[in-house]
Amino acid sequence: MDNEHEFEPDDNPFDAEPTREELAVWLSEFMNKSADAEIMYRSHFCSLIVNRIFSEFGYEGMCELLMSIDKQSGWITDIIIENNDIDDILFKKFGVYDRDAIRKARETDAMAELNQKIWRLRKKYSKLIADEIMGVKPEPKA
Repeated sequence: MDNEHEFEPDDNPFDAEPTREELAVWLSEFMNKSADAEIMYRSHFCSLIVNRIFSEFGYEGMCELLMSIDKQSGWITDIIIENNDIDDILFKKFGVYDRDAIRKARETDAMAELNQKIWRLRKKYSKLIADEIMGVKPEPKA
């Protein structure tokens, strides 16, 4: 019986050792996919938690969550702008309501500028707060 379709052991492409380049590409792809999966899992998990807290406790629960995040992470956070702030101005000035206004606000140049200013003020006031904690009197302004 003639088996012309059978592979000889040396002809099987799956038995060949991968090159270093092939291993590097495979490892890189594997790591990227693993990182993407972890990011997606984290994002969905956090969204589930926040949605659950909001559905059960409303805005009071969200405030409690923010305080818990601050305590756990060693941060001091604050609410910079609420959607009502943007909604009120849009309605008073333009007579419109935009359901996506807060999302759009995050993408504006004005918001980027506000964040930069807050970042600079953070440095200044951290020094003043540390001085006050240690009882150092502020230097008189000239």
